[in-house]
Amino acid sequence: MKDCILGLDIQEPDIQPQEGTTIKYFNKAIGKVIIAHPTFIALENDLKSCTNYSDQLRFIIAGICRNAHEKQEEPPLIDSQFLLSGYKQLNILSDFQGKVQHILKYMYDHGGNESAKFEFRSLSGGILAYTNPEEFNRIMIYLIDNYLIDVAKSDSFGRGLDVSYRGVKLTTLGVEKVEETLPKIPLISLVNDEITTGNQEVDDKIMHAKDLFFKEHATMNNKRSACESLSYILEPLREDLKKYFSSSDVSDFFNIVNNFDIRHNKDNTKNLEHEEQLEWVFFSLLNTINVYVKLEKKFK
Repeated sequence: MKDCILGLDIQEPDIQPQEGTTIKYFNKAIGKVIIAHPTFIALENDLKSCTNYSDQLRFIIAGICRNAHEKQEEPPLIDSQFLLSGYKQLNILSDFQGKVQHILKYMYDHGGNESAKFEFRSLSGGILAYTNPEEFNRIMIYLIDNYLIDVAKSDSFGRGLDVSYRGVKLTTLGVEKVEETLPKIPLISLVNDEITTGNQEVDDKIMHAKDLFFKEHATMNNKRSACESLSYILEPLREDLKKYFSSSDVSDFFNIVNNFDIRHNKDNTKNLEHEEQLEWVFFSLLNTINVYVKLEKKFK
């Protein structure tokens, strides 16, 4: 097998033997790919033969796999149903400005805020933002024209759609553009100050959750685990919280926590697919613990 079914060459294939009805392989540009064997055969024989498998969809599916790799998460199983409609259930970037911001944020998170340099190729770089080469080139032109990035050198190949961008750096404006979108933390003490409950074991768990959530390059799984740890701390305090908050407020709070996929894998739970969602849950949990501890000390 020389070609990835997503349309890219496999330079250094790491293809696992067929396991049941699935095939797995790794591509440096995409990450891990898991595909149903019948779908693999259909796409290998004719990329157009699978229902709704257009060039645009090919880059969307590649982007889904690549972004799962960036988050250190397992990619979804690619089968005929996923190609037909399953991918639509995911929150995929579709607007141009959202894709622009996604590329900037990728650079920022990988050292761009400290003047790290990057290399992009239209055929593979655009996968990060679910784009084809033509749209990725428009994104790069937009970033250059708006002084958000500097590019040391660019070269075109073939008909000009495949462009190599070398020595790409975020400008000061580019860094500022990303930081404008970063969550603002009004309760900065929640991050910097220790929460002392009087129980060293609980204090250690709180500190571990904070370290896990705020560590450099924390993944979605890291942040989800941090939220889960805080929810376990709060659960035994459910009745005690009613001393300082109304019963309905406490009930509503735990309903919110339990309705997201932090602790419960039920059909009616809501997926946390964005960092902003996890930030909202984490700070809600952490602040509730913090307020409870302060009130307990105050009234005792």
